[in-house]
Amino acid sequence: MKKVLIIIGIALSIILVALTAIGFYALNASLELEHRGQNLEESYVYIRKAYPETVSWLDSVQSTGSLKDGAYTRNNGVNIHYFYASAPQPTGKTAILLHGYTDNAIRMLMIGKIFNHDFGYNIIIPDMPHAGMSDKGHISMGFYESQIALEMAEKAHALYGNDSTEIEIAIHGISMGAATAMMAVADDEVNKNLNIKCAIEDCGYTSCWDEFSKEIHNEYGMPPFPLLYISDLECKLKYGWCFHDVSSLEAVKSSSIPMLFIHGDADTYVPTEMVNTLYNAKTKGYKELWFGEGSEHARSYLDHKEEYIQKVGGFLRKCGMLD
Repeated sequence: MKKVLIIIGIALSIILVALTAIGFYALNASLELEHRGQNLEESYVYIRKAYPETVSWLDSVQSTGSLKDGAYTRNNGVNIHYFYASAPQPTGKTAILLHGYTDNAIRMLMIGKIFNHDFGYNIIIPDMPHAGMSDKGHISMGFYESQIALEMAEKAHALYGNDSTEIEIAIHGISMGAATAMMAVADDEVNKNLNIKCAIEDCGYTSCWDEFSKEIHNEYGMPPFPLLYISDLECKLKYGWCFHDVSSLEAVKSSSIPMLFIHGDADTYVPTEMVNTLYNAKTKGYKELWFGEGSEHARSYLDHKEEYIQKVGGFLRKCGMLD
């Protein structure tokens, strides 16, 4: 009997060590991956090819120096880079634009063109940690990114505010940037202090836990227990946050600012049903929901450019953020 217990104990130890190793691998592969967000030249090529309507505007703001670089160091020592461009005519209306999981600020320039050129906004587009020209580190799925979004809102007041100009802010994010946008506007007191007037989320997930649960099933054919629980603990130990800390769902429940929800109805990466859950959870404040017909993940604008601009513009008008 003693020998059997020893064998069982050894077997369980091996399994635990294996699961711990797999958990670390999965965590690092998810949050410290090398991805297209760090290839700047490729990103510019992509924007010009996929969104040719941005080329004239992009050439103009680059040649005139209107698209500027900014940088600052966060309290944790991480250096953050961002692009910013003033509106064609002086205004306090400013859009904070948030990129997705494997993207960077450059790959949000098609939305930058809409707000700056079409809507006449100032724009600020940060490179989140581990992307673009910001410091490498790790992707926190919106946990630290939402803090950075609010720091960008503070930058808007510093860059464009004066005694005669009231800064009014709209936040627009795609994919992880959408989850980031929702979490950034969770606190109504913060929204009031920073004068954040509305948010637009395009294909954001309900929570990091929900998204990783789906991915662990798709990638490894496994249920969340035990691997996701182990990775969650390792994330807390290594990075200081856990998957349940990152919840767009809880954020929209608490926020009362107007919000536009956008999602491709053929999205399987962030399943379309997540947007219904988010939309229904928002019980305070004005809200709209629009589906990109036939669109897969983060392709609603690519597939429906004119309608996308009309929907966003119409929403901003209802929020008093567009003439």
